[in-house]
Amino acid sequence: MPQARSLIWFRSDLRVRDNTALFNACRRAGGRSGAGVVGVFLISPGEWRAHDCAPVRVDLILRSLAELSTSLAELNIPLVIESAPDAAGIPAILAALAKKHQCVELHFNKEHELNESRRDEAVVAAFRKAGLQPFAHTDQVCFEPGTIRTGEGRFFTIYSPFKRACFKQWDAIGGTPALAAPSPQAEISITSSPAPRSIDGWKSNVPPERWPAGESAALKRLKSFARQSIIEYKDRRDIPSIDGTSQLSPYLTVGCISHRQCIEAAIEANLAANPKLKGNPLENGSAGPVHWISEVLWREFYIHVMVGFPRICMHRAFQPATEAIRWDDNPKRFEAWKAGRTGVPIVDAGMRQLLRDGWMHNRVRMIVAMYFTKDLFLDWRTGEKWFMQHLVDGFLASNNGGWQWSASTGTDAAPYFRIFNTYNQSEKFDPDGKYIREFVPELRDVQGEAIHDPGRLPGLLRTRLDYPEPLVDRVKARDRAIEAFKRLR
Repeated sequence: MPQARSLIWFRSDLRVRDNTALFNACRRAGGRSGAGVVGVFLISPGEWRAHDCAPVRVDLILRSLAELSTSLAELNIPLVIESAPDAAGIPAILAALAKKHQCVELHFNKEHELNESRRDEAVVAAFRKAGLQPFAHTDQVCFEPGTIRTGEGRFFTIYSPFKRACFKQWDAIGGTPALAAPSPQAEISITSSPAPRSIDGWKSNVPPERWPAGESAALKRLKSFARQSIIEYKDRRDIPSIDGTSQLSPYLTVGCISHRQCIEAAIEANLAANPKLKGNPLENGSAGPVHWISEVLWREFYIHVMVGFPRICMHRAFQPATEAIRWDDNPKRFEAWKAGRTGVPIVDAGMRQLLRDGWMHNRVRMIVAMYFTKDLFLDWRTGEKWFMQHLVDGFLASNNGGWQWSASTGTDAAPYFRIFNTYNQSEKFDPDGKYIREFVPELRDVQGEAIHDPGRLPGLLRTRLDYPEPLVDRVKARDRAIEAFKRLR
């Protein structure tokens, strides 16, 4: 049997650069004749369905697989693509593939959701039982969940001190540098599988050109953002009508790029703009890169929270007391929200952007989610699920964290009495109505402040619009939400 031939199991890490499992598998193989590395990816519709994976995200995964296969071929690593109907069958499938291809090791990067962790534990057990060596690597985060803790040894539940602790650890260990792509391996006679173009039941209505696929597209986007936009990021990030954000979240979600690569690019941009910078470039220098690094770390924070408090993977509120809230069950309002027909322009624009692009600007996500939970008083879980089913960057930790923040049920949650005035948010972040006009064409000819609240129009003009009246009275809805949370005290 070949020495140290390794099977590397790709999941949400579809790249060859800064891929911890791939790097270590190749290092152990060492290019020796007869060793080498075999890649595997499992098409698992049952898992996708169980986790509300959006068709647009599946489409990005499939297209990224094609590029990954090409990149691996340049390293003499074949990529075998197999099907696994659901998570239960994965350990046996992987063990059989290892035996078939004479692999004595399995390498994979950890996924931290509860079901995924249990699946991976079952895989590890199956390989050990077969006398094979499994290696689980930390890759999806800069710091292994559980290693960043409070002075009392607990998981952080507030972001700001978590960030400070990360920066302190970063200084202590000299950063977490991104890994280079491995060197080509010894050639092995295994044929790569063709990447499927589509999977039955997962047809995306989002044009593929909206989200170019693969590691090269992700790196191109990162480089462009770091060179052209990151310095002004803090000032432009909340304006949905302009290209002020990186839009790298889809690529982080499917793993075409890593946290470490993003942070390194931000540091380089910060140092380039401030060649005489004193102090840690994570915290000092230009506001844009510093703030973007903070936003990248929010993703890491939510992963750590998910590991420390696994109940959030089970449709549970982070704050158990808030589970006593009796959210409304109003299918009519829910359907209007999904279709972007609430009568609140900024909310409707966001929901229509989601349907068109499989993505929504982050500021608008907050507005939409708080309107859903506080104005419509609908259960945050149903909104969270709808987002996951339609977002190209649907990622449990971040999506759940954002929804629970808006619903005032989570960590670092907005106090229950802090409720967005959607009209004020619209006026502040879309002052000229450009974003609204793009996605709500019924209002394209409305001028002035009425673009944010068509109810300000004179009666006759208002009746001529093919646009619904607001679903709820904002003031009454706010009072109701506040009263519901007060009763929990």
